[in-house]
Amino acid sequence: MSIAIRKMPFGLRLPSGRLAWIVTAVLLLLGTSTAAYGFWASTTSSNNAAAAADALSPGAKPAVTANGASLSVSWAAGTTVNGRAATGYTVTRYAAATGGTGTQATGGCAGTVTTLTCTEQNVPGGIWYYTVTPTIALWTGAESPRSTGVSSDSTAPVASVSSLSPTPNAAGWNTTSPVTVTITADDGPAGSGVASITYSVDGGAKQTVNGAAATISVTGDWTHTISYFATDKAGNASAAQTQAVWIDSQAPAVPSLTIPAYVNSANVAAVPVTGTAEAGARITLVTSDAGAAHSVTTTATAADTGAWSASPDVSSLDQGTVTYTATATDPAGNTGARGTATGTKDTVAPAPAQGLNVPSYVTSGSVAAVLVSGSAEAGASVTVTATSPGSAAPVTGTAAANGGSWSLNLDLGSLKDGTITYNVTVKDAAGNTSATVTASDTKDTVAPVLTITAPMFVNSSTATSVLINGTGDAGLPVNITVRDVAFNPLTKTITPSGASWSTTMDLSSLKEGTLTFTASATDAAGNTGTATAAATTTKDTAAPTVTGVKLTNGGSTNTSKASADPGDTVTLTYSEKLDLTKFCSSWTGTSLTGTATISDTGTNDTLNLAFSGCTLGTVTLGGNYLSGANATFGAQGTASSVIWDSTNNALVVTFGNAPNGSSGAGTLNSGVATGQPTYFPPQTVTDAAGNLIAAASFTAPITAKSGLG
Repeated sequence: MSIAIRKMPFGLRLPSGRLAWIVTAVLLLLGTSTAAYGFWASTTSSNNAAAAADALSPGAKPAVTANGASLSVSWAAGTTVNGRAATGYTVTRYAAATGGTGTQATGGCAGTVTTLTCTEQNVPGGIWYYTVTPTIALWTGAESPRSTGVSSDSTAPVASVSSLSPTPNAAGWNTTSPVTVTITADDGPAGSGVASITYSVDGGAKQTVNGAAATISVTGDWTHTISYFATDKAGNASAAQTQAVWIDSQAPAVPSLTIPAYVNSANVAAVPVTGTAEAGARITLVTSDAGAAHSVTTTATAADTGAWSASPDVSSLDQGTVTYTATATDPAGNTGARGTATGTKDTVAPAPAQGLNVPSYVTSGSVAAVLVSGSAEAGASVTVTATSPGSAAPVTGTAAANGGSWSLNLDLGSLKDGTITYNVTVKDAAGNTSATVTASDTKDTVAPVLTITAPMFVNSSTATSVLINGTGDAGLPVNITVRDVAFNPLTKTITPSGASWSTTMDLSSLKEGTLTFTASATDAAGNTGTATAAATTTKDTAAPTVTGVKLTNGGSTNTSKASADPGDTVTLTYSEKLDLTKFCSSWTGTSLTGTATISDTGTNDTLNLAFSGCTLGTVTLGGNYLSGANATFGAQGTASSVIWDSTNNALVVTFGNAPNGSSGAGTLNSGVATGQPTYFPPQTVTDAAGNLIAAASFTAPITAKSGLG
């Protein structure tokens, strides 16, 4: 408020001399600490000048502009009534157009502003109204009217999609094109207002629409992306956002179907149906029986790869033809044409196998291919599983019932001996399995264990009753076979009561030479065990004979005269090897020592052989080698000797020293005329087979030059 100073009363005029004092007084008044409400001044320069009152006009309504949170205030210059210019201004900010309490402006508008504009920074958000009050020194004028409200705006507007037309389905798809997208923006009640909306479609060029709404048309099938943001009048831009627009106006292709040929008792509650279709499509599968009397509907969703699967329960459908119909509906709601396939429902189990045949025994001969057979539904598959106690795993085989009959061979080598159980099931073409039929038999692959013992020789005395021994299973018949060198067989079967057995056989009809003795037995399972005598048996029924008697000069000096001398030999040859132990106990044919004695028996002197433990027989020399008493060779000095010549089957006797005229010795004749010697073998001598020597004597042939010399 300002108050004018009144004029002096009664027309008082001050003398000019006092003007300086008055001015000084006014200045002093203005310089005081109290508010001044006006001033006066002389209207003339005369000594008697009059003083007139003056007043400071109210401030002018300011103008305000915004730059985000910075508000710039400007106003017209203020003056007094008499035209004196205001020297400063105070700026006040209000939150409402009227009423309320103002706030002293801050920043560049704080305190007394001496210019006609200022800027307040970081103004809190909202709509603000400003006033300006002029001042001259300590004199404050009236406050100006409030400015128009201006927003302090540092917050970006909010942009969003307000509508898509047509409205997409629940999955976000449209089936028609174009799709209109409307974007709106809001800067809020305290904002500066939306200036524009900027957008681009599928990464294309940016488009800017002034105002708070933009309408965008999107065309063409498949996925589109709109990127957009809004800018307010303060220059604040919102973050870019995106909106997907999915358009699919094409129906999906016909889905493929893969179905089982048969619905059987195993899969009827969940038939495995698979196929391919457009990725993400919903598959509607309708499964129906003949005439669509019954149907079942199931759904599935195709994966990203297009694969889909369903497992309809078709227990309610009739037996016979089953039709599968599949349609695909894509995420946009387009439904394509149907795909169809047909199969057969057969959940009736076939009849069990009939006439099952298994062998009574599984033997070592049949174990690798055991025949199992029977009958079943024509065209069915038959599975046979064989087990035995203690076996690690069963043996399984399959066969086709062609024409209703079937058979197969099982290798049961892996099963243990004992009871074999055969479990047989029948599976029809649909895969239905029958009840199990069972049969059993016995596996016995162990052949009887036999031994057989035969004599080393069969001779003339034993040929009609050859003793044979052996062992086997008690009560199990044993077949005995004897073959000669020409493989002619003689057989005999016996049934021993115990494990050991013995029997005799007449082998007189077999040829001479090696005989082979074999025993065989077949058990109840059919396993046959055999045994062959370990030692070789020789059949020899011919009696041995003497085949030669030979007298040989031993090389004495009496070569010109036939006589008996030391060194002479007598060789007795046989038709075959003899049993030497029959000559000398335990003899093996090595050289034995003894004496050879000639006895005077006229013109046919006798030679006797004396070797300890031996019986070698006697020889008549066929000549007159001695007169008088006996002459013994080997009694003194070198003894006579005997050996077995195995190469020639002969006994060879060599004379030792002569008696040299010893007491009682007869006279050894010289110039003896040689004759035919004769050998008298001992009658206990046999060949190796045990046949006794055949002849009592043997005389050398006339043509032989047999004689001592």
